[in-house]
Amino acid sequence: MILIEKNPPSSKSRILTIIPFFLGLMILVSCSGGIQKEDLVGTWIGTDFNFEQSEGGEMAAMIEGGRMLHEDGRLELNENGTFRIFAGKGDLNGLGTWEIDGGDLVMNYDVGEVTRYEILSFTDKELVTKHEVEFESPLGKIAGIITLTYRR
Repeated sequence: MILIEKNPPSSKSRILTIIPFFLGLMILVSCSGGIQKEDLVGTWIGTDFNFEQSEGGEMAAMIEGGRMLHEDGRLELNENGTFRIFAGKGDLNGLGTWEIDGGDLVMNYDVGEVTRYEILSFTDKELVTKHEVEFESPLGKIAGIITLTYRR
């Protein structure tokens, strides 16, 4: 006769208890790991601007203009869901409302434009975003990805 060793009932109940526990823990960790709106509230200063062009002619002046607007500029994200952007020299450069959607910063400008910024990294002191741009210029279509870095 072959001896078959059976697991005692308490061993099975432990396994059945542990599996739902770990599933619940995984769900809790995945839900609470995202950036919340209140995490971004405050004033951010532009520190770096990078444009990776994927289409179009040479646009050195446009790239330098974007850098001048962003670096030392100010992004104010308010608790009430409004924002204001000031260029490097302090001139108002945009305003509207903002929200967090799926980990992205979505900015609804008062002129009707909506821009979705993918948050690449975030700490209490630094925010790095990227977004795609595409527009027509006198030289034809220009497209690429802009990466913006801010410090608080």
